[in-house]
Amino acid sequence: MTRISLCLVMIAALAAPAAAQSGQVSGSLTDETGAVLPAAEIRAVLRDTNGETVRSVVTDARGSYKLDVLTPGQWTITASLPGFETATRRQVVQNGDTLDWSPMMELGSLQETITIRTGDPAAAERPSSPARPEPAPAAVQAAAAAAAAAARAVPAPGSVRVGGNVKPPRKTQHVNPVYPSDAAAQGVSGVVVLKAIIDTDGTIRDVQTLRSPNDSLNLSATNAIRGWEFTPTLLNGVAVPVRMTATFNFVQD
Repeated sequence: MTRISLCLVMIAALAAPAAAQSGQVSGSLTDETGAVLPAAEIRAVLRDTNGETVRSVVTDARGSYKLDVLTPGQWTITASLPGFETATRRQVVQNGDTLDWSPMMELGSLQETITIRTGDPAAAERPSSPARPEPAPAAVQAAAAAAAAAARAVPAPGSVRVGGNVKPPRKTQHVNPVYPSDAAAQGVSGVVVLKAIIDTDGTIRDVQTLRSPNDSLNLSATNAIRGWEFTPTLLNGVAVPVRMTATFNFVQD
């Protein structure tokens, strides 16, 4: 019995310095409405002369997590959940640190791609037409699936408000870009990439150009996207703005 007790004391003595030579980061994840996000992955990576060290955990039913035994150094910590933008933090961890990181996760941006051809005879004749309901983007569908999975693991009703329940926008009004006659005559083609916000009422605002080879093509794409309308994006039943990136491929036939 004495030998066993002595061994246990020695093991505890050896483990204590290891624990003292590390730190931890903990916190909780919420969405834009303040509701918690279970089933999100928290990943910490340290790259130094010893190579790469990785620690990862998943948030629990209350959206909480804890990364411990983080050796001293600069860690890159990410929080990811399908349908949401990945949050990133670079954090220097010292011995004995107990740090908090509780990011608010933003909805991921929607993506849309349209091809406009000079040989399309109807392009100039249909600048505006109601759009048929479009399927939800894959990222938003993944968010809804993750929220449903999280809901199955929530604690007792009323103890926390679980988030991540996304109802994606649906396009109700579409405006087709028209291939500008001057660009077509000069043989100008290329890709215009715009970013914008779908507001809480489904209208488009804050259109910005990320890429454009020609002013006429850019103007055509911008005029078109400003006319798009959507149903509101709902997060946990609340209308929220969502970012969108639209790619317009102007192609010469």
